[in-house]
Amino acid sequence: MVCLPLMHQDPPLETLHKIVQEHPFWNNSLFQACRQGELTKQDFAYIFSQYYLYSRNFTRYLAAVMASCDNDRLRNRLAQNLWEESGIDQSRTHAEIFRTFLTCSLGIHNLEAIQYTSSTQFFAQEYQRNAACPDPIWSSAWLSLGTEGIVSRMYQIFVEGLCQAGIPDSELEFFHIHIDCDDEHAATLAEIMCFYSDRPGWFEMCQQAAEQALSLRANFFEHLYEEILQSRSQALFEVAKNRCSLVAQVGDLSQLKHSHSTSGNPIYSNVNERLNIEFSVERMLFPATQVLDPRIVRIPAGKANERHRHAHETLFYILEGSGTVLIDEAAIEVTAGDAVFIPRWCIHQSRNTGTDEMVILAVTDFGLTSKLLGNYDQKTRMKVLST
Repeated sequence: MVCLPLMHQDPPLETLHKIVQEHPFWNNSLFQACRQGELTKQDFAYIFSQYYLYSRNFTRYLAAVMASCDNDRLRNRLAQNLWEESGIDQSRTHAEIFRTFLTCSLGIHNLEAIQYTSSTQFFAQEYQRNAACPDPIWSSAWLSLGTEGIVSRMYQIFVEGLCQAGIPDSELEFFHIHIDCDDEHAATLAEIMCFYSDRPGWFEMCQQAAEQALSLRANFFEHLYEEILQSRSQALFEVAKNRCSLVAQVGDLSQLKHSHSTSGNPIYSNVNERLNIEFSVERMLFPATQVLDPRIVRIPAGKANERHRHAHETLFYILEGSGTVLIDEAAIEVTAGDAVFIPRWCIHQSRNTGTDEMVILAVTDFGLTSKLLGNYDQKTRMKVLST
C-alpha cells in the first residue's frame, strides 16, 4: 500500500483529486469515532483484524492491475514495484510490519484464526474484482484515485484515534510509512491511468471508479462501526442477564456517594454574553456509567444553557435554585425539589430566573444510548457563533 503523489499539471486530474478529497467517505462514522477518541484498543483490534483480509491481499490487487495493462513498459515498471513491495528482507515488508502491529500492539496472536464477517469478505472480494477489471482505465483509477490517493489522509485519521486509545506512536510504524511515503509504484499507477487519457469517456470512467472504490470502503467502515456498537451493547446485556452489577466490587463505599457541592469530572461548558448563555456540566464520579450517566448542571443567576437536543433521555431533579425548563414549545416553571423528564430528541433549554445558582441533577441514559449510537453528544449541541 502506497501513497499517490499529488499532480497539478493536468486540470482534469486536479478535478478528479478534488472529487476524491470532497467525497462523503471522509465523514463515515468510523472516522468520526477516531477523531473524537471514542474507540478503545479492543475496538481497534477488531477493526484491524478485519482489515487484515484486505491488507494481506494488496499485492494481488496490484498484480491484477498489471495484468490489465497493455503497455509493456508500464507493466515492467509495476512488476518491479511489486517486487520492491514484497521486499527482499521478508521481515520488513509492509505486510509483515502490519502483522507485527496486529500481534504486538493489538494482541492478536493467531492471525489465521480470525473470523471474517460477511461484509469484510464482500469488501475484499469486490476490491479484487474491480482491480481485475479488464479495462485498464477502470482498474488503474480504482487503485490510483480510489485507493492510493487516500492512504496518507486516511492513515492520519487512524493514527489520531490509535494514539487517543493509548497505543504508543512508536508502535505505529506501518501507518507512518504510508503517511510519509513517496513510493514509485504509486506514480506508476497514476501513469497507467493517465496513459489512456485520450480515450473517449476517460474522465467519466476514472471518476466513477474512484467514487465506487470510496463508497465501497465507506460501507465497509460503517459495517465495522456498527459491529463495534453491537458488541458493546451485547456485553451490557450479558451482565444484566447474568444478574451481575456493572460495578464488580467496591472496596471504598465513599465511591457510592456524591455530594452536589463536590466538583465532578467536567464534560463541557459554554459562555456567550450575546445569547445570555453561561453554564457548566460535570459527570458524577461513580465507578460505573455504562448505562446511567448522572451529571450536575450549574447555571448562574440570570443565565441559561444552550438550546440543544440529544439522543439520550434525561430526568432533571432541581437541587438548588429556580427557573424555567423549556421542552420544545412548553415552558415549565421549576424550583428546588421538582423533577422534569426530557424525552430524547426534544429541543430543550434551562433558564435560571432566580437570584442564586441553579443546580440540576441530570440522570441520563447516555451510557447505554452511546453504546448503540456512538458518541453523538458533541454533535447535537448548538454551536454558538461568536459575536
